[in-house]
Amino acid sequence: MARPMSYEDFAVQYDQGSADNIYNTLLDRPAVQSKCPPLDGRRVLEAGCAGGRLTRWLVDQGAEVVALDASPTLVKLAGERLGESAEVRVHDLREPLAFLPDASIDVVVSSLTLHYLEDWAGPLSEFRRVLAPGGTAVLSTHHPLNDFEISPSGDYFRVEELRDEWPSFGPPTPVVRFFRRPLGRMIDDVHRAGLVLRELYEPRADPAHREQFGKRFDKLSRKPWFLVLVLAHPGEGAGDGFAHPAG
Repeated sequence: MARPMSYEDFAVQYDQGSADNIYNTLLDRPAVQSKCPPLDGRRVLEAGCAGGRLTRWLVDQGAEVVALDASPTLVKLAGERLGESAEVRVHDLREPLAFLPDASIDVVVSSLTLHYLEDWAGPLSEFRRVLAPGGTAVLSTHHPLNDFEISPSGDYFRVEELRDEWPSFGPPTPVVRFFRRPLGRMIDDVHRAGLVLRELYEPRADPAHREQFGKRFDKLSRKPWFLVLVLAHPGEGAGDGFAHPAG
């Protein structure tokens, strides 16, 4: 297998491919959107915005959005797509969110980003710090059951690096590096960061879109591909206003 690539290496191809890739458009994004609280007038941090396609939806819900991505090219594309409607900046989530004050964010949204980080402790602690009391975090990631199928160690309980080829985002075919971790480790990291797990959601293919899923429908309606964690800041009102369908 070739050397792994960063998103910066194939940023344009990823942006174009994710516009109509069913894993993004029919599985992950609808799942994340369905678990967001009402966003009108809320200040939202999007951690891992890519080219801004989910960001546009957040803005359209009336949110004031600060969107981050580690890829300068994807941030540039997102900025061009969003104009002045959102603040978009280059940031690596392995670094502190020093530009955001404590308790300054109502909702954190992170779509398919955390599995690129070997250590979740720092980012989750920062999400907790910047969330206002009662705030919500909606985070999607790879499902550990799915990732375990390509585990080089065969040890489910390890946190380990994986590499996978994504031919739909080529040519050339990108080799992507990410990290697999057991479900228990995810939940432990959430609790150690001082966040509360409100819901664990395993999205599956919607029969209403069977034709669009095509030959992948049977697989994606029976096998978990992604996982959505709905978390809350354990402050006053932590049980209010989370996980309501937002359209």
